[in-house]
Amino acid sequence: MKWIKQGVQFVLVLLAALWLGGWVRGLMMSPAVGSVPDSPLPVMTQVHNDWFLSGELSSPVGEGNRLVYLFAPWCTICKLTFPHLKEWQREGRAVTPVALSYQSAQEVTDFLESFPGATDRVLLGNRALAQQLDVLAFPTYLIVDAQGQILSSRVGYLPEWMLGLYLDYYQI
Repeated sequence: MKWIKQGVQFVLVLLAALWLGGWVRGLMMSPAVGSVPDSPLPVMTQVHNDWFLSGELSSPVGEGNRLVYLFAPWCTICKLTFPHLKEWQREGRAVTPVALSYQSAQEVTDFLESFPGATDRVLLGNRALAQQLDVLAFPTYLIVDAQGQILSSRVGYLPEWMLGLYLDYYQI
């Protein structure tokens, strides 16, 4: 009887460890290969609570590493994760939101207006960019270095605390 009880406990601990390991691995970002295209993208800028197209900006790459947050205005998960961007930007972290998979700039504007103060600048991507970056779902997180090389990527929901750890790890 004692052996059975210990065997059951061992199996339960083993299953719990496997489940926990799978859960943690599911939250991890994956190493990635490739680079962000350096073609210019239009920018939506907020001025006095109104959003407008403010011209072109070169690729979402700057000095040091940065998080490129690819989202779609219709994406339910994006609606959960988008509000955290402004806090990271206030902390001085290089975070670049890029809208993809939208019908019109007005659709992006409507999405942004539902998150007052979440960010004051969004790049407008396009279908070609989504194909170049092989974006299959939203949100997609890319960690990009100063030369535009993609260091790591993640698709889908990522808890704010976990993404914060990645931003710290990649010195963003």
